[in-house]
Amino acid sequence: MPLSGDTALRAVADIMRRHGIEEILEVPAVPAASGLRYRRSVLLDPGDEPWYLRTFGTDFEIVPAGRPRRGPSRCYSVGRDLDEQGEREGLLLVQAFTDDRAAAEGLARSLVGELSALAEQVEGRTDQARQRPCCWVAARLPADRHRAAEGGAPDA
Repeated sequence: MPLSGDTALRAVADIMRRHGIEEILEVPAVPAASGLRYRRSVLLDPGDEPWYLRTFGTDFEIVPAGRPRRGPSRCYSVGRDLDEQGEREGLLLVQAFTDDRAAAEGLARSLVGELSALAEQVEGRTDQARQRPCCWVAARLPADRHRAAEGGAPDA
Protein backbone atom coordinates (compact mmCIF):
# COMPACT_ATOMS: atom_id res chain seq x y z
CA MET A 1 0.00 0.00 0.00
CA PRO A 2 1.47 3.40 -0.99
CA LEU A 3 2.24 5.85 1.79
CA SER A 4 0.08 8.91 2.23
CA GLY A 5 1.71 12.31 1.75
CA ASP A 6 1.73 13.01 5.51
CA THR A 7 3.26 9.63 6.35
CA ALA A 8 5.94 10.09 3.70
CA LEU A 9 6.77 13.58 5.04
CA ARG A 10 7.26 12.21 8.56
CA ALA A 11 9.48 9.43 7.24
CA VAL A 12 11.53 11.94 5.21
CA ALA A 13 12.02 14.13 8.29
CA ASP A 14 13.29 11.11 10.24
CA ILE A 15 15.72 10.14 7.46
CA MET A 16 17.04 13.68 7.16
CA ARG A 17 17.45 14.03 10.93
CA ARG A 18 19.51 10.80 11.04
CA HIS A 19 21.85 12.22 8.40
CA GLY A 20 22.16 15.67 9.99
CA ILE A 21 20.30 17.41 7.16
CA GLU A 22 18.28 20.47 8.15
CA GLU A 23 15.01 21.56 6.58
CA ILE A 24 14.79 24.86 4.77
CA LEU A 25 11.71 26.48 3.32
CA GLU A 26 10.54 25.69 -0.17
CA VAL A 27 10.99 28.50 -2.66
CA PRO A 28 9.03 27.61 -5.82
CA ALA A 29 10.76 30.15 -8.09
CA VAL A 30 13.88 32.30 -7.76
CA PRO A 31 15.40 35.02 -9.92
CA ALA A 32 18.58 33.86 -11.69
CA ALA A 33 20.55 36.59 -9.91
CA SER A 34 19.64 35.22 -6.44
CA GLY A 35 22.47 32.68 -6.12
CA LEU A 36 20.00 29.81 -5.72
CA ARG A 37 19.27 27.71 -8.79
CA TYR A 38 16.86 25.06 -10.02
CA ARG A 39 17.12 22.95 -13.15
CA ARG A 40 14.45 24.70 -15.23
CA SER A 41 14.68 28.36 -16.24
CA VAL A 42 12.04 30.57 -17.79
CA LEU A 43 11.96 34.19 -18.95
CA LEU A 44 9.43 36.43 -17.27
CA ASP A 45 8.04 39.69 -18.59
CA PRO A 46 8.73 42.59 -18.29
CA GLY A 47 12.33 42.66 -19.40
CA ASP A 48 12.59 38.89 -19.91
CA GLU A 49 14.40 38.40 -16.61
CA PRO A 50 15.38 34.73 -16.18
CA TRP A 51 13.90 32.84 -13.23
CA TYR A 52 14.43 29.27 -12.07
CA LEU A 53 11.44 27.02 -11.36
CA ARG A 54 11.59 24.22 -8.82
CA THR A 55 11.47 20.97 -10.82
CA PHE A 56 12.54 17.36 -10.45
CA GLY A 57 16.23 16.66 -11.12
CA THR A 58 19.59 16.97 -9.41
CA ASP A 59 20.83 20.12 -11.16
CA PHE A 60 20.07 22.71 -8.48
CA GLU A 61 21.63 24.83 -5.71
CA ILE A 62 19.53 25.29 -2.56
CA VAL A 63 22.33 25.85 -0.02
CA PRO A 64 22.96 29.59 0.34
CA ALA A 65 26.39 30.57 -0.98
CA GLY A 66 28.02 31.57 2.35
CA ARG A 67 27.16 28.40 4.27
CA PRO A 68 29.76 25.88 3.05
CA ARG A 69 32.62 28.09 4.27
CA ARG A 70 31.46 27.55 7.86
CA GLY A 71 31.73 23.76 7.57
CA PRO A 72 29.62 20.99 6.08
CA SER A 73 26.16 22.22 5.16
CA ARG A 74 23.24 19.89 4.52
CA CYS A 75 19.79 21.14 3.57
CA TYR A 76 16.54 19.75 2.24
CA SER A 77 13.20 21.17 1.27
CA VAL A 78 9.86 19.66 0.37
CA GLY A 79 7.47 21.61 -1.80
CA ARG A 80 6.01 22.06 -5.22
CA ASP A 81 7.24 20.69 -8.53
CA LEU A 82 6.58 23.22 -11.31
CA ASP A 83 6.91 21.55 -14.70
CA GLU A 84 5.17 21.17 -18.04
CA GLN A 85 2.41 19.09 -16.42
CA GLY A 86 1.58 21.89 -13.97
CA GLU A 87 2.09 22.18 -10.24
CA ARG A 88 2.36 19.16 -7.97
CA GLU A 89 3.12 18.86 -4.25
CA GLY A 90 5.72 16.46 -2.88
CA LEU A 91 9.05 17.37 -4.50
CA LEU A 92 11.98 16.70 -2.16
CA LEU A 93 15.32 18.34 -2.95
CA VAL A 94 18.45 17.61 -0.89
CA GLN A 95 21.88 19.23 -1.21
CA ALA A 96 24.63 18.20 1.17
CA PHE A 97 28.26 19.30 1.27
CA THR A 98 30.67 16.80 2.81
CA ASP A 99 34.33 16.69 3.81
CA ASP A 100 35.42 14.28 1.07
CA ARG A 101 34.23 12.59 -2.11
CA ALA A 102 33.71 9.19 -0.46
CA ALA A 103 31.41 10.75 2.15
CA ALA A 104 29.37 12.48 -0.59
CA GLU A 105 29.04 9.22 -2.53
CA GLY A 106 28.09 7.27 0.60
CA LEU A 107 25.50 9.85 1.64
CA ALA A 108 23.94 9.96 -1.84
CA ARG A 109 23.79 6.15 -1.99
CA SER A 110 22.23 5.96 1.48
CA LEU A 111 19.64 8.67 0.79
CA VAL A 112 18.62 7.20 -2.57
CA GLY A 113 18.26 3.77 -0.95
CA GLU A 114 16.21 4.99 2.00
CA LEU A 115 14.01 7.31 -0.08
CA SER A 116 13.33 4.64 -2.71
CA ALA A 117 11.01 2.94 -0.23
CA LEU A 118 8.96 6.16 0.11
CA ALA A 119 9.11 7.89 -3.24
CA GLU A 120 7.60 7.42 -6.66
CA GLN A 121 10.90 8.47 -8.27
CA VAL A 122 14.39 9.14 -6.82
CA GLU A 123 17.57 10.43 -8.43
CA GLY A 124 20.97 11.21 -6.90
CA ARG A 125 24.40 12.41 -7.99
CA THR A 126 27.70 13.61 -6.54
CA ASP A 127 30.22 16.16 -7.79
CA GLN A 128 32.11 19.25 -6.66
CA ALA A 129 30.30 22.52 -5.89
CA ARG A 130 32.09 25.61 -4.69
CA GLN A 131 35.26 23.53 -4.56
CA ARG A 132 33.75 21.05 -2.08
CA PRO A 133 32.39 17.51 -2.45
CA CYS A 134 28.60 17.58 -2.60
CA CYS A 135 25.63 15.32 -3.22
CA TRP A 136 22.22 16.13 -4.64
CA VAL A 137 19.09 14.04 -4.35
CA ALA A 138 15.64 14.65 -5.81
CA ALA A 139 12.54 12.58 -5.02
CA ARG A 140 8.87 12.73 -5.93
CA LEU A 141 6.93 11.85 -2.80
CA PRO A 142 3.31 10.74 -2.72
CA ALA A 143 1.14 13.82 -2.43
CA ASP A 144 -2.32 13.90 -0.88
CA ARG A 145 -3.22 16.92 -2.97
CA HIS A 146 -2.40 17.93 -6.55
CA ARG A 147 -2.89 21.37 -8.00
CA ALA A 148 -4.01 22.10 -11.52
CA ALA A 149 -1.74 24.03 -13.89
CA GLU A 150 -4.36 26.80 -14.00
CA GLY A 151 -3.93 27.41 -10.26
CA GLY A 152 -7.08 25.59 -9.26
CA ALA A 153 -7.92 24.52 -5.76
CA PRO A 154 -6.31 21.40 -4.31
CA ASP A 155 -8.18 18.15 -4.81
CA ALA A 156 -10.11 16.97 -1.77
